[in-house]
Amino acid sequence: MPIYRYQCQACGADFETLVRSSDTPACPSCGSAELEQQLSLIASPAKGGADDAKLPPCAGGTGSCAQCCPGASG
Repeated sequence: MPIYRYQCQACGADFETLVRSSDTPACPSCGSAELEQQLSLIASPAKGGADDAKLPPCAGGTGSCAQCCPGASG
């Protein structure tokens, strides 16, 4: 399922949600279905991109990931 970014036309909330092709998303703040899909960017590996060897290893939520990944502290 893809993740889509929306802005609610009723209350102005911005949110992301997983959407199945048969589902109609609703605003988590007000429940409205009056949504405008926003442009969202994707990240994909590319030749000549960042060198993974230079990235710090994940330390199970106690190292660098705890700083960049909310909720990863453990």
